[in-house]
Amino acid sequence: MALRTILPGDLSPIETNALLCGGVAPRPIALASTISKDGIRNLSPFSFFNAFGSNPPTVAFAPNRRGRDGTVKHTYLNAVATGEFVIAAVSHAMLHPMNVASAEWPDGVDEFPKSGLTPLPARLVQPALVAESPFQMECRLQQVVELGTGPGSGLMLLGEVLAFHVREDCFVDGLLHADALDLIGRNGGAFYTRASGAAVFQVPKPAGKPLGYDALPGALKQSRILTANDLGQLANSPGLPDLAAMTRRLGDPADAEGLERALQAALARNDLGEAWRLAGLRLHP
Repeated sequence: MALRTILPGDLSPIETNALLCGGVAPRPIALASTISKDGIRNLSPFSFFNAFGSNPPTVAFAPNRRGRDGTVKHTYLNAVATGEFVIAAVSHAMLHPMNVASAEWPDGVDEFPKSGLTPLPARLVQPALVAESPFQMECRLQQVVELGTGPGSGLMLLGEVLAFHVREDCFVDGLLHADALDLIGRNGGAFYTRASGAAVFQVPKPAGKPLGYDALPGALKQSRILTANDLGQLANSPGLPDLAAMTRRLGDPADAEGLERALQAALARNDLGEAWRLAGLRLHP
């Protein structure tokens, strides 16, 4: 399949934003709570957001200039004026209230009552916590990074996390569990991703120095059945077993295609030992 090359200079800021949001996805959503110097609360979601260090704990989000006219948003003005903000993670149960908060409400409007979300007093900063959020952070603004001046240009706010607030039932064996958090992520257009249930899976990290793709037997790499992910699982093995010593069992396929499909099924079950046994039968019939 041919690649389409697109140059940013040929696009408007709004078209570029649509391309970025569609391709850099899903993105975590920062429901940013701020307060003006006059004490008016503001609540708005931003998906140009992530964590960037743990010592000190540092997060950043970007309430960028509007693509149509380059104006700045109330969230940005409030955070810069007070030096504080709260970032609340967005669970699936908060999806539609969050969407209401994303509307372009006029200056001076408090999005908490508009969205139906509940403000709670924070411990160390003035902006309110969001009672419905399972995970949130009180932050002190550390740095503003301007990434341009025109419409759609980035205004990145880096903040040090002063306090975490986590719902108790989100911990399983001392770690945050994706199903309990049930967070959503932002894709392009009107698309979102739900990060729980069947959408979440675990992949073991390479233990020590993995075998590597280049060390896989050529016949496996040339297979029309095994996918790149299948081969990647084999490449993540700690070493190449003695494939010539693998023994046949009752019910094993007799042909190469059948063995490769059985190997693939073993990988789908995360049974690496069985996959290598079948690979040995495939290579040494």
